[in-house]
Amino acid sequence: MTIKKKLIPNGIPLLVTFVIIGFGWEGFAMDLPEYVCIEGKDNRGPEVLHTAGKKLTFPLSPEDLADVRILEQKFDHEENCAGLAAPQIGISKQIIIFSAPEDPKLKKWRADFTQTMEKTLWINPTYEGMGTDTNEDYEGCFSANDLAGPVKRFKKIQYTAYDLKGQKVEGIAEGFLARIIQHEIDHVKGRLFIELVPKDQLLTIEEYRRRRAAAMES
Repeated sequence: MTIKKKLIPNGIPLLVTFVIIGFGWEGFAMDLPEYVCIEGKDNRGPEVLHTAGKKLTFPLSPEDLADVRILEQKFDHEENCAGLAAPQIGISKQIIIFSAPEDPKLKKWRADFTQTMEKTLWINPTYEGMGTDTNEDYEGCFSANDLAGPVKRFKKIQYTAYDLKGQKVEGIAEGFLARIIQHEIDHVKGRLFIELVPKDQLLTIEEYRRRRAAAMES
């Protein structure tokens, strides 16, 4: 987000990826998958990151439900994660999970954090911008190889998705919540945030953190 014409990178959390050992819903140990990442100078990765995921049908199959459990556990085991999409862990399906809970500390630095939503899991999600107003803010991604950059997103969107039982979910999101939703839905459509960042404005995580620290001290 740009405040007083100073770059203040307070975007989606940026974290180092690693393998985690967790426990499945049934109580047995589960090895969670590593993140699928871009690599090389052209910032390309496996095709699962660059192609639209499979749309699911209802009722969900046992395989689909197992993939949902894996994605949710991966999300739950991250200490600071706004959202994840199935392609990020190698599952080419249109499943996302995200959360924007009440957080006074985050709201202090985010004037656009006006809407909250507890942990939510959607199947076959889509969104459309409402109007032409956009906001630029910094984003990062587990699949983006330690990169960050400013991304313009719609300030307000209308979303449509389905829950695990196949019930349709519709609504309007704005601000930071809308940014999270757009970021995750783009994943299942085969688009990464770095495709929306001007190449000369991509930063390393180290530079992102340096600018963020400087902005918070000013």
